[in-house]
Amino acid sequence: MDKGNILDRFFPDKYDFYEMLTKQAEINAFGVEMLQKWLSSGSDEEKQKLLLYVKEADEGRMIMESKLIEAFTTPFDRADIYSFSITMDKIIKYTKSTLLAMETYEVATDDTITTMVDKLKQGMDFLSESINILKNNPINSQENIIKMRAVNTDIERLYREGMAIIFNTSDSMNAIKHREVYHYIKNASLNLEDTVDIFHRIVIRLI
Repeated sequence: MDKGNILDRFFPDKYDFYEMLTKQAEINAFGVEMLQKWLSSGSDEEKQKLLLYVKEADEGRMIMESKLIEAFTTPFDRADIYSFSITMDKIIKYTKSTLLAMETYEVATDDTITTMVDKLKQGMDFLSESINILKNNPINSQENIIKMRAVNTDIERLYREGMAIIFNTSDSMNAIKHREVYHYIKNASLNLEDTVDIFHRIVIRLI
């Protein structure tokens, strides 16, 4: 009999880490969606909802970290759970930074920002969907991995194209401000890519 099965029988999981990660992914997706809506409306309601999701994500991550310390067993490597949660949390942090930077620097929404955020939302939806079925169907949960990695490739391309456009204008200060905003979205995408790499490692070990 497999040693892991013996441990699972005598020391069953006390906490549902699958559920915790699923909830965190959903909150991240909601946060990006609020930024997406805010770009169109400029509404303070969407801003406050995003800030609330950031707070919820932080609280959920800290609770999960405490449960990792308490748990005798975890459904997969606890270091992977920790790293997965940390990198995912950075996505919503950079989402928040994007909105605040646009407000602070008075940067108007442009096609590059809109399209990059749309892509980021698409990637977060793929991630949330994949984590949701990880526990019961780890093989199928990896089907979105290629799509999520393609999202990062697309955002990298949009970043370069956007930079080329703004640096071909005569307003250098405006270009610098836009570059800051573009960079926050790009950083969110890079952390999505890191999260996907950890997720893939988890799937491979589960299978």
